[in-house]
Amino acid sequence: MQNENTGKQETSTTADTTKPESPESDDFTPRYLDAAELTFTRSEVGTARLEIQDEVCHLRVVVRRLMPLSNPEAYISLAVDEDTEIGILVNPSELAPESLKILREELDKRYFTPTIQKIHRVKEQFGIHEWEVETERGRITFSVRGLNQNIKQVPPARLFVTDVRGNRYDIPDYRELDVQSYQQIQRHL
Repeated sequence: MQNENTGKQETSTTADTTKPESPESDDFTPRYLDAAELTFTRSEVGTARLEIQDEVCHLRVVVRRLMPLSNPEAYISLAVDEDTEIGILVNPSELAPESLKILREELDKRYFTPTIQKIHRVKEQFGIHEWEVETERGRITFSVRGLNQNIKQVPPARLFVTDVRGNRYDIPDYRELDVQSYQQIQRHL
């Protein structure tokens, strides 16, 4: 009787160890999504919804650029929440026009980064620099604390300025600004 149990245990153990591992169990393999199978719509409350043809409809989708500086128009991560990725959309321009419009609106919300076109003045008081600038969205004023930590240069001449509220502003090439704006940059960097 002991021999039969031992034989059964050995058989089940051998069967378990010889099972091939399924490729779906790999959490690190990205899933690339086909734009032709994706449809973005808006829910009643205004959130972006994603339907993957013949598969699933996600009631809320989070979008992120995987290469926000070097290739912002490609490689978009689509996720259920901040931690659970659905997949990667390599070329969003292949989406249907209405879906592409919704995707771009979501990216604009997430990456609200006005472009500074002109610097009217930068005034320093008690270690806080108050910037008055012109952007594509109009004239605005914001404060920056600690210029060394909150102005990042991306070679050759691109600047990202982060204000005290965490908003980011972009200067694509400070060398192309008007003379007064360029002098303001040189004076405070």
